[in-house]
Amino acid sequence: MNSGFQFSVAHPQSFQSSSVLKLLRNRKLILLLCLAGLAMQASAAQRVTGEQLEQILSAAKGKPDRTVARQLYGLELTESLSPARLSRCEADVTGRHAKQALMEVADLAAFLEPAAAEIPSRAQPEPEGQRRMIALVVGYVSTTVHQLPNLYATRLTTSFRDDLQQSKPPQFVGNYHAIELYRDAEEVMQSKANAKVKGLTTSGEFGPILGTALLDAGQGNLVWSHWEQGMSGPEAVFHYSVTAEKSHYKVEKEFTGYKGEIAVDPSNGTILRLVLRADDPLGMTADILVEYGPVELGGKTYSCPLKSIAILGDSSCYG
Repeated sequence: MNSGFQFSVAHPQSFQSSSVLKLLRNRKLILLLCLAGLAMQASAAQRVTGEQLEQILSAAKGKPDRTVARQLYGLELTESLSPARLSRCEADVTGRHAKQALMEVADLAAFLEPAAAEIPSRAQPEPEGQRRMIALVVGYVSTTVHQLPNLYATRLTTSFRDDLQQSKPPQFVGNYHAIELYRDAEEVMQSKANAKVKGLTTSGEFGPILGTALLDAGQGNLVWSHWEQGMSGPEAVFHYSVTAEKSHYKVEKEFTGYKGEIAVDPSNGTILRLVLRADDPLGMTADILVEYGPVELGGKTYSCPLKSIAILGDSSCYG
């Protein structure tokens, strides 16, 4: 499920149906993507690395759009794509169907670890340094939610479905949109017209989900994982796990245990990526990944979600 937001401080009537998040107050453009669909069956896919994917796309230049799309739907990445590698892959794909296929393949892999070769050879910080980073993150979360101005937003969702009973590539289901209002640090649904999204829907990306994850992860189980190289510099990645008894995270109105990771700017505690992977006793996957970045609104810079991925499916078909 691919969702885009379009923002306005005072003119919700001027929204357009677009996958681009448009900040009307100062004409700033950013992109918010959200994918949810049933996972591809592992046994039917060719497992490839990010480097191999780049080679496949390079060799596919000039081929018909649907041919490239079918080839992509037959792939399963073994690692997440770095921002730089994903950008190169997107530049090699021009057709509409191939772009949709690349989006799904890349987003399904976003929850995986990065390639070992892409992890910086930087020393793990000492325990005191880790505690300092965590303290900066706590300070960041306690203030960031209250800094955002009141906004109208149109959530445009493009939904995909993968039927595991049929050997067909994931199918486009449709576009859905609804007007939402972000007011006084809360997301409020204003209109549910055309918002009958099939599959997983999400909320809280603009702040509440940060507080939930940090509240739970801060109960003594936020541990160092690794460094990653982001577009603007090194990112510190921490892993965490939360039991259902201590969880404040709801899936289908029920509190559930979950695990995940938080990637932060080590210099100031700004959260750059948040991952939640729910523990479902029924064997279903309900995972969310949100990436954050700086956005200018009315002459001021705020941290907002730039990309969100959500996956609903059978855990036996998704690693």
